[in-house]
Amino acid sequence: MVCESAKPKPEDGEDRGGPRGFALLVTILSLLTPLLLFLHAFLSGSGALIAVVVAIFGAVLTATIVGWIIRAAIPGVARTLNRAAPILAVPVFLLALYVSWETVFGFINGIVTAGAGG
Repeated sequence: MVCESAKPKPEDGEDRGGPRGFALLVTILSLLTPLLLFLHAFLSGSGALIAVVVAIFGAVLTATIVGWIIRAAIPGVARTLNRAAPILAVPVFLLALYVSWETVFGFINGIVTAGAGG
């Protein structure tokens, strides 16, 4: 999130089109990662929804502010971090999937089996 928040202003002649191909996949994975972690934290945290939401909101806000500070203070580093974001997004998603798969799969399986039994 820090790397994505450090997105510098486009240079002269630089095109900022929407994501395509692999970049679109990385964008989707970046959106799914916090969702997986949220579900895992909520389902394994005895339903402490307020604490989970506050912790996630705090982490997102902190990462965003750190990214903005890097972008404002060191634009060269911000450009490098922003280029590294897609490369880092895939392993981060895979780590989140590894950590949360059992909890999320059990939750989804419970929903499916409850719907099939009715």
